[in-house]
Amino acid sequence: MRPLILVLPLLLPAAAQSLQAPVPLLGGDAAAAFRYYGPSQGATAGEASLVDVANMPFRTAWRLRTVSLPETGGNEWDVRIRARGAAAVSRGDMILAEFWMRCIEPEDGDCILRLNVERDGSPYTKSISTPYPVGREWRRFRVLFPMAESYAAGGYWIDFWMGQQVQVAEVGGISLLNYGPGATAEQLGLNRFYEGAEADAAWRAAAEQRIEEIRKAGLVIVAVTPDGAPIEGAEIRARLVRPAFGWGTAVAASRLLGSSPDSERYRQFIRENFTMAVLENDLKWGPFEENPQRALNAIRWLQENGIQRVRGHNLVWPGWQWMPADVRSLASNPEALRRRILDRIRATAEATRGLVCDWDVVNEPVANRDVLNILGDEEMAAWFRAAKEADPGARLFINEYDILAANGANLRKQNAYYRMIRMLQQLEAPVEGIGMQGHFDSATPPERMLEILDRFARLGLPIVITEFDFATKDEELQAQFFRDLLIAAFSHPAVTDFLMWGFWEGSHWKPDGAMIRRDWSEKPAYRVWRELVFGRWWTDERGVTPEHGAIYVRGIKGEYEITVKAGEAEVRLPYELKEDGQILWVTVGGQQQ
Repeated sequence: MRPLILVLPLLLPAAAQSLQAPVPLLGGDAAAAFRYYGPSQGATAGEASLVDVANMPFRTAWRLRTVSLPETGGNEWDVRIRARGAAAVSRGDMILAEFWMRCIEPEDGDCILRLNVERDGSPYTKSISTPYPVGREWRRFRVLFPMAESYAAGGYWIDFWMGQQVQVAEVGGISLLNYGPGATAEQLGLNRFYEGAEADAAWRAAAEQRIEEIRKAGLVIVAVTPDGAPIEGAEIRARLVRPAFGWGTAVAASRLLGSSPDSERYRQFIRENFTMAVLENDLKWGPFEENPQRALNAIRWLQENGIQRVRGHNLVWPGWQWMPADVRSLASNPEALRRRILDRIRATAEATRGLVCDWDVVNEPVANRDVLNILGDEEMAAWFRAAKEADPGARLFINEYDILAANGANLRKQNAYYRMIRMLQQLEAPVEGIGMQGHFDSATPPERMLEILDRFARLGLPIVITEFDFATKDEELQAQFFRDLLIAAFSHPAVTDFLMWGFWEGSHWKPDGAMIRRDWSEKPAYRVWRELVFGRWWTDERGVTPEHGAIYVRGIKGEYEITVKAGEAEVRLPYELKEDGQILWVTVGGQQQ
């Protein structure tokens, strides 16, 4: 049984200090410090009791039974066990939480419990609030985190939330020890990064093998004379111009169209580093109605500068705060609300027809429910149909956050998102892709992300990582996780594209999540991007033909420029590498056969 050793993102001190004697936050009897909080009957209900445990380092555990939950609505914290912190703490103190978990029901799935430490009262400041998945076997968790605020004894709560699904879980061996400021993961025997970050992690070799199998193909290039004779000594180059897998970023139209020196560097960086893009805000409902030309000009600039694939984001974001003010005024008139939304979809999709490759038709429908609570979830099918009628050529996506993020353990949202997509398929709505945003505040183990991708791939739709960023000041952790997420995504057969939500601190909603600093210097994450996307996963092969006139090239699938030179004659032609077994005959000195 392998323990799960985690550490939340934090900036480690330049020099580690010696450890101080730890102070327990739960008092003498940690298990007895907890009590069940929540209803015992009704739409949301649960219960908790202490049970005996054999053959473990602890003798009792809390059995947490989540009896019922509403399919929509309610809160994860409505059922929980909690204890008051028994010792005073100071902001920045490093806390080592240790506990064991296992899942009793469901037998064929995971249980989810969230460790939550928060202030006793508004604004309920959280020092940690992370969900953890666990299967049938007991698993040890060790988590290091800093206290966000200072509290007197009794001024904060220590919780395990149990309201993600109907389940029975057990948690025991609980301790939270305060090691004071400056304690590091290394000192406490924890992996500084996350499970699966190791160079020899089992998932890594399997992922690299899948990349070889699904992202590459072999091509035989044969150089011949006009009469069909093979040419010995022909110089051949196969240069990837645009990979089939899209590598992209969100861009701001104002930066793209601006005249400042930063705008010029912004444009040049996009030209050199991406094959795909999405407008961050300019196609959203309010900004597009206010200034449609700005978005259209930005899309045209992208396409004129080599970024042929541009995603549309988004047609409907069904929360009042993301819509023009007049839309909310229609809340009491469902038919007028329905018409206003359909008009928005048709007008925008028609205006961008032929200019975008994909549309996020619905953005965050699990999290943003205002409109859906009035019109019903099935109304989304009409939105997809209207978008398809207005732009038949665009792939139509649904998009949501916290599917891969949140430690991969937001099972409640994952389940709701899965049911929603399945419902749309059953309604024969033209939903053609699944968006997973990928805004991370902490690292999710790669194997967990691959499990989630496997689950959603069973819906039979392509998956796109639509909005990646990892907001942390620990640049080494950021780079390591970026590398592993890129490898995991590129290795999964259902994933077709990867887009980050901005790249430069000067134009990023979470500057710590950028891979380029404000002064345009490079973070380690950028070097990972260049090494993988434009190094290991880019093809530029050269060779000289032997007497039979043929060379074999194995490269990343995509659009190529093939150059064949024999003597003074040279032929250049475009070619798309799609699958193994392709043969390209190139006639030098005449027409291609």
